[in-house]
Amino acid sequence: MGNCQKVLCLLLVLGCLISCSDDEKVVFANPIQIEAYFPLSDFLEENIEMLGSAEVRKVIRFNDETESVDFVMDSLTWRQEMVFFFQADINKAALAASYETEETQGLLIHRLKPGEKGDIKRIEVKKQSGKVVEIVILSVVNNLFYKSTVEGKITIEDKGIDSYTLSGDQKVWFLPGTKLQVEAEVI
Repeated sequence: MGNCQKVLCLLLVLGCLISCSDDEKVVFANPIQIEAYFPLSDFLEENIEMLGSAEVRKVIRFNDETESVDFVMDSLTWRQEMVFFFQADINKAALAASYETEETQGLLIHRLKPGEKGDIKRIEVKKQSGKVVEIVILSVVNNLFYKSTVEGKITIEDKGIDSYTLSGDQKVWFLPGTKLQVEAEVI
């Protein structure tokens, strides 16, 4: 073994010993997650757990077609149905300074600051007697080939999520636009 290899092995061993010291005990549960804004994901998880299995009536409108379905949702199905809302959680380190927060009596608003980049433009949380009763989210994706605007709304009662709606428009370059609306209520 050459001198260069011996020195490299020694440096590697020293590096391992130094990095394994007891001084560094700070562990981050999720370094990309912050708590600067309304905790949307946690709130949804709590409400999904409160509901358990629930029967839901859903009406879907896609352009001129309408379909209505009734089904029972368990916690996994709720998470899949609420994917838009879960993805709208802005408590990410990359967005820590991207939103302005305005709070008045019964209303909390997180609005994307001018010049900041982000698909979630606004989150409104309405409260009555200190309890969340409605959440409205506006998402806009706009680039050279595609534009999508989606507004989602959840209403909450004592038993948890009472209803949710999603309405949106999508336009892909050179293709006709599409409109989608979903209205669902717990029955």
